[in-house]
Amino acid sequence: MENQDGSHRNIETELSRDLGLTTALAIGIGTMIAAGIFTLSGLAIRNVGSAAIVSFLLAAVVASFTALTYCEFVSIYPRTGEGYLYARKTYPGPLAYFVGWALILGYTSSCAFYIASLSSYFNEFIWHSPIEALSGIIFLIALTLLNIKGTEESGKFQIIVTAAKVVLLIWFVFGGLRFVDMEEVVNRFSTDFVQIGTTAAMVFITFFGFSAIAASAGEVKNPVKNIPKAIFISMGVVTILYTAVVLVVLFAGLTEYDEASMGEAAQKFLGSFGGYVIIGGAIFSMVSASNASIMAGSRVVLSMSQLGHLPQEVGIINARTKTPIVSVFLIGGTIMIFALILPLEDLSYYANTVLLLALILVNLALIIHRRKYPDIERPFKVPLVPLIPILGILANIYLIIQIFSHPIPLFLALGTLILGLVGFFSWKGAQPVETVIPGAASHVAHSRGRSRFDKEKFRILVPIANPQNVSSLIRIAAAIAKERDGELLLLKVVKLPNQIPLTSYDDSMLEQEQSDLEKARKIAEKQEGVPAHALIRIGYNIARAILETSRENYCNLTILGWKGSTTSSQKILGNITDTIVTHAQTDIMLVKLMSDEPIKRILLPTSGGEHAQCAEQYAHTLVHAMDGHLTACQVVSTKTNQEEMQQSRNNLVRSLKRIRSRDRINLDDQLIQNDDVIEGIINASKEYDAVMIGAAGKSIYPQILFGSIPEEIAEKTDKTVIMVKHYHRVRALIGKVMSE
Repeated sequence: MENQDGSHRNIETELSRDLGLTTALAIGIGTMIAAGIFTLSGLAIRNVGSAAIVSFLLAAVVASFTALTYCEFVSIYPRTGEGYLYARKTYPGPLAYFVGWALILGYTSSCAFYIASLSSYFNEFIWHSPIEALSGIIFLIALTLLNIKGTEESGKFQIIVTAAKVVLLIWFVFGGLRFVDMEEVVNRFSTDFVQIGTTAAMVFITFFGFSAIAASAGEVKNPVKNIPKAIFISMGVVTILYTAVVLVVLFAGLTEYDEASMGEAAQKFLGSFGGYVIIGGAIFSMVSASNASIMAGSRVVLSMSQLGHLPQEVGIINARTKTPIVSVFLIGGTIMIFALILPLEDLSYYANTVLLLALILVNLALIIHRRKYPDIERPFKVPLVPLIPILGILANIYLIIQIFSHPIPLFLALGTLILGLVGFFSWKGAQPVETVIPGAASHVAHSRGRSRFDKEKFRILVPIANPQNVSSLIRIAAAIAKERDGELLLLKVVKLPNQIPLTSYDDSMLEQEQSDLEKARKIAEKQEGVPAHALIRIGYNIARAILETSRENYCNLTILGWKGSTTSSQKILGNITDTIVTHAQTDIMLVKLMSDEPIKRILLPTSGGEHAQCAEQYAHTLVHAMDGHLTACQVVSTKTNQEEMQQSRNNLVRSLKRIRSRDRINLDDQLIQNDDVIEGIINASKEYDAVMIGAAGKSIYPQILFGSIPEEIAEKTDKTVIMVKHYHRVRALIGKVMSE
């Protein structure tokens, strides 16, 4: 992940790569050969007879489209996190979070399906517990503890139980082949294609194991080579076994088909002992699938924590076991909740809904990623892009449509997805804005004036960097503070090198800063007559220190001096100013000073937007305080027709009404005719002391700072320019989350 400073955060250094191709295969096959075949085979036959084979094959085809997408992505990003990681590299923050949240819900609900199926088999064939879910919960607790112990241990366990159940399934198939009658297969083939599709949607969960392989990419040796191999070998093996199992269960001669049908068929084909061996194999299959799901789900949680979409504490990796203990516990707890509240079939449809929605977005991400990063190295390339991912999207949408006949799990899935997004926006909105900036928080080293601030009082933050413009900035700030019965907060930030601890300073290091601040405070209080508080902060990042001061002291407006240009091609206003304008939770007034003289005549280009209206208010305040003159203006082209001209006049009239609604000032308006807006404003400004202009547009993206017109005017004119950006709480929250 690239940080703001251009460095890359290594998200995989603490996980150990202990898993080889064999373990990756065991994860995939172990996840796919589980409750899906042992439980859903009977339900599928009940729905569509021998056409259940078609349902399983259809689900396999749908899964293979997305499996190809996963193979390409994992060859680019061979790290833990799978579909979420790919979305994070492609989409805006909320959409990437949605994919991750859907995958977490999918892994936990599908694992709950395995746990519930295990309980069902245990109660039916081994011991009927007075608490139906008891046996499954016991196994779940044991698996959670196993995953906490270590990846290598859970990987070895996965290999053993997966190999055992494959052998048992082959034995079961050979035991039942003698009962197969192909003519009867044709006779019992359902032609209800809608029901075949619905059944395919139900059994899709059985093929989702390919993503569990990708989820552990950060722990697989040589993932670029081994993971695509593991995905397609495991899908091929499982598809063949599923087809054979459904075929023989069909001819077990059962009176009814349900989630225990395969166990009953095993007793018929292999006798009492053989039947119980298969039943034991089914239980261990569900255990291994649960183990793989816990491992995969916890790795998605880990990746989301490391990439900023879940709290950092969730992704803590234990130094001894090299496992994300908190993530594993959270996944285990969520699985338990699902297993206790939803019945078996609803769990299947719920899991499939959230997983299919996530996979639609992952397939779409491949198309976008190809266009967004055309030159990136792709060791594995999906052929026929965008056709293949589009087919995957359409196939997944088709399966979701089939779930419409089961409204309870469908609406529950949509509800929990929306709830997750609401939680995400709430959590991100509550985070201090400065936490997006790398590095440690700043430290207050000196404070002079009031120790506590009234939240309701209007407060203006004036960071002091250039002593030459202090008087002019304070004059502007004081004029605004007087009109609002407010006060000033004067800030000086001392930047330390990263290698020096924040506490390694003494008062002698701050003598010059204290002297500068005291002079500034005297200007504010004695010359301008406004209460002022002086503050020195020590920190590694000046912008972060300013943002922290603004938030902690309930500031309403931040006034920054600006030199008018920057040598950085990547920054519009300059590195520090860019960051403050982007993240500040106050109105921003950016001042390019060209004279120390008081500002009495202000030209105000206005378009009526929220930033322009904010600029109108501050312009009125300054003119009223300075007993000056304000001219509101708009630029119209020389080719403008009468109707457009009248519309511009009407806009100006509305602006004048808003300004006149406050205290009376010297005010007029002007229509400037020029084919170039910037040239027109610059030419008109020659008769004024300053140009005050609001930020352009209403974009929710904070990277669009003031807009090209205000910034170009500020760079090209020789007059003082004051640019104003209004802080809108809701829009700022959306922008903050969208820019994640």
